[in-house]
Amino acid sequence: MNTARKRVLLGVFIGTLGLSGLAQFVYANQPQPVAVVPQKHRAQATETSDGDGETNDDIKEQQEAVKLQPLAKITAQQAQQVAEAAQKTKASKVKLENEEGSLVYTVIVGQQEVTVDAGNARILYTEPLRQENHTSDVSHPRSSIQVSQASDGDGETNDDG
Repeated sequence: MNTARKRVLLGVFIGTLGLSGLAQFVYANQPQPVAVVPQKHRAQATETSDGDGETNDDIKEQQEAVKLQPLAKITAQQAQQVAEAAQKTKASKVKLENEEGSLVYTVIVGQQEVTVDAGNARILYTEPLRQENHTSDVSHPRSSIQVSQASDGDGETNDDG
């Protein structure tokens, strides 16, 4: 009886191993579901727009500001304080930019765009907020820090400022 019991248990054990191996083989060869993203959603996932018809322009501006930051002699906070003091109201946005070869902070204060020299914190000029489709033929004072006008890949140099 002891030998018979061992044989039965051994048969059950081998059978269980065989069935589990067969199950693993069958399920391993099953095709796995693949998530397919429609083409229009893929484009939206890789390129974002802020509504002005240009994609990823905020990211490009941030990358440019990171490259320019070591050249600036004042901080964005200092530029903001100078602009707020001049306009006597709070600023809503501060950007470090290469504007036609001049390193400047553009500070949005109310309905005004205040341009502050990134080298000496002097206000270079103030003008009403620009529209995206602006054309500026006006010559503005240059900042104390001059940088090269880099192209952003569209064949035009520094057309963002």
